[in-house]
Amino acid sequence: MDSSKFATLTLAGIQYYAHPQALGTILHAEISTDKKIQPVVVVSTSHVIKAEDVLGMISNFAKKDDVYAEEFGKILVFQTLMSSENSHIIQDFRMSKRFTAVYTSEAESSDYLLPSGPYFLHDRQIHQAWRLYADELNAFVLTVIPDDVRSPKNFSVLDTIAADGIHKAVAVPSRLYTTMSERRPLAGMRFALKDSFNLAGVKTTMSSGAYTQIYGPEEESAAFVSKLLSLGALIVGKTKMTNFASSDEPTDQWIDDICPINPRGDQYQSPSGSSSGAAAALAGYSWLDQSIGGDTGGSIRAPATANGLFSLRTSWNTTSMEGIGAVFPDFDVVGILGRKLESIRDILSLTHDVKDANKFPSKILYPEDFFPHSNKNQQAMVNKFVTVLEDFLGVKAIRFSLAERWRQCPPSEAGGRSITDYLVQSAYWPMCHSYYHTYKEFRDRYREKYGREAYIGPVTRFRWEEGKAVSEQAFQKGRAEMGVFRRWFDANVLSSDPDTKSDAILIMPYGMGGPKYRDDPNGAPTTCGTIGEKFLSPSLQIPQLVIPIGQNPYESRVSGRTEYLPIGTTILGARGSDLMLINLAEAALKSAGWPTEVLTGPLMFHLGDGIRNTANVVQNASIIDGKPLVEGNI
Repeated sequence: MDSSKFATLTLAGIQYYAHPQALGTILHAEISTDKKIQPVVVVSTSHVIKAEDVLGMISNFAKKDDVYAEEFGKILVFQTLMSSENSHIIQDFRMSKRFTAVYTSEAESSDYLLPSGPYFLHDRQIHQAWRLYADELNAFVLTVIPDDVRSPKNFSVLDTIAADGIHKAVAVPSRLYTTMSERRPLAGMRFALKDSFNLAGVKTTMSSGAYTQIYGPEEESAAFVSKLLSLGALIVGKTKMTNFASSDEPTDQWIDDICPINPRGDQYQSPSGSSSGAAAALAGYSWLDQSIGGDTGGSIRAPATANGLFSLRTSWNTTSMEGIGAVFPDFDVVGILGRKLESIRDILSLTHDVKDANKFPSKILYPEDFFPHSNKNQQAMVNKFVTVLEDFLGVKAIRFSLAERWRQCPPSEAGGRSITDYLVQSAYWPMCHSYYHTYKEFRDRYREKYGREAYIGPVTRFRWEEGKAVSEQAFQKGRAEMGVFRRWFDANVLSSDPDTKSDAILIMPYGMGGPKYRDDPNGAPTTCGTIGEKFLSPSLQIPQLVIPIGQNPYESRVSGRTEYLPIGTTILGARGSDLMLINLAEAALKSAGWPTEVLTGPLMFHLGDGIRNTANVVQNASIIDGKPLVEGNI
């Protein structure tokens, strides 16, 4: 389907897109067959209804929906079953002059009744109304619409520019079209996908111009995407990522595309990567409900901390990775971003094979190998968070050294070597080996077609060169060493437990406490050790939850005023403890009056006093204008 062949139009200053698929027809010759597109409100019913009920329904649409506008309410399309006895209401409406026109439509059965809401009428046919939002943060590599709105399996690129004439347009349908159910619990939720997830009908670009020259549109969606669609999720587009999911930083490492804008602070901070666009979009666009990315060596955790979001690096091998661009299958997982913990829990429960715990663990582990942070304010916020966990669980954090624990009870395979010496080439180097060989076919096909090498971004190029030099023997040796490390860690640090899923939680740092401007030059790419914030959870194949905990002020050299950077920390548990981590974090934060949901825009939280610069949530308070009441923080 060529999405550009239908119409965009503007109503009351809002840009809309009329979806090409015709879903119904008005009866007889009630309207001329000209080509003019008219906004209408459809009210559908399978039973006898009163006129005041219809008017009451329409008056509530604008309160529930960001697509509906008053202009739709001037023309009524009243849709009923063929056997319906509502002709008197239609006549009453025509006589009342409440609407400039009243048309009728019939459905064979209730299964074919259109959901009541805003639509467009074109040549007597009824089409869905989609609102167009400008991608002002440059977060999307492409935006899409489903070819069939009733059964969205194949997609087309939305080749439309926003009303400002500059940015891509992102189309979203009316929220009135869908109702969540037990069978479709994600119905109508608007999702953004990281570009590495295949989506049937459109290309996967891997943020590489050369890659798009070799591979055409995908014939099938990734297994995870198909699962989301079957649950009712609505895919609105594919978000930008770093080149082949590496760790590029703006601006001098983003070559084939423009780096997305981090909406936090002065909007000139790095969004990090590799799920850069997924995080920027969710942190900046209130009309977007959810973003999905991936994580190998920090690709979901780093953008979450930089853009001020909750996120979960899920336990390894708990959902299918088929149809998702790979880096290292031993590390690759789906990553879930969220503005609130509840949404991450819901998506995880529906899409991953994980079980909940019967109770929370009674140990908090604080590894002093990784603390304190160099930024004093950031460390003070982490200390506050640890206190919240201590108070909630009624225990004191156990401060320990991972290196010392290894020294006390080393695995026999280590041969007396320290943990860093034993694992020196156990994570990064096998990852690079896999990374290099995964894309051999792409490089070969490009070379054969064009007679030259494909351009590869600086970080990817560096890692592929490192991986090229790793032998198969060294690759397998590194994987075996990580297996030893996992077994040792489960027996001596974080152990699986049938009731708590993890006998302890581990606090780990993530993210910077100070600004990282997007126009700062970057240093040359470097290697990364196994024991650190990036590779600890991937090496152990365990879940890691990013939790926003505060906002750090800085004097922006861009805006010339005080801005606030998001500050987060993370907790880890044994493999399969994903749900427990989310539920524990939510319960502990609520017990302390800390927010479990972040805002969109420059600020992650409402400002408050104290080191966290965050207002506490007033528990059990009323809601005003859709936002919880807040009070000053301690």
